[in-house]
Amino acid sequence: MDLINMTKRNSLVALFLAAMYPAISLAGEIEHASAVMQFGKPALPTETGVDWTGFSVGLELGYAPDVESSSGPVYGAKIGWDYDFGKVIVGYFLQYTRTELDIDPGFELGYYKRFGARGGFDSGVNMYYASAGYAELDTHASGDINPGAGSGYFVGLGYERFIREQITFGAELVYSEFSDFEREFKDLDVTVLSFSLNYRF
Repeated sequence: MDLINMTKRNSLVALFLAAMYPAISLAGEIEHASAVMQFGKPALPTETGVDWTGFSVGLELGYAPDVESSSGPVYGAKIGWDYDFGKVIVGYFLQYTRTELDIDPGFELGYYKRFGARGGFDSGVNMYYASAGYAELDTHASGDINPGAGSGYFVGLGYERFIREQITFGAELVYSEFSDFEREFKDLDVTVLSFSLNYRF
């Protein structure tokens, strides 16, 4: 009798486990799929509550369309710091940019540096700003035609947006004017449209 009861209990347990297996398996698959989706989902910040305060470093790639009838790409790096007051953002930055601009045979622009400030407004994951400051240009030429390094100013308009939690994408249009060269030389205007990828700490 005990053997028969034990056999019945074992059979009931087996039937119960067999009935529960599909549900357990399905729950496991759902949990696994949810974990995979969560892992693959980009870590995007929310539209509100983004704090732009802190340091940032970035790489830029751009194009100068018309510099003394010459045009070409520019590329460089920058470092900066911003402070978010809520709706208003102010900051400063240092930027180094190489150029591929040949003004005349044997005369080319080497690089320029910009040090300045920017101010704009915080629109969630977006920032719209204006910038201005000091700029310095290095030239390369042979013989006495080399004007040497020049200095001047720049003004610009820009946009930056968070694309991940600590990564932003930016676009900027900058006008620079260089007039104070080591040797006498005409004023040189440089307009650049550039795009940047930045990491914010």
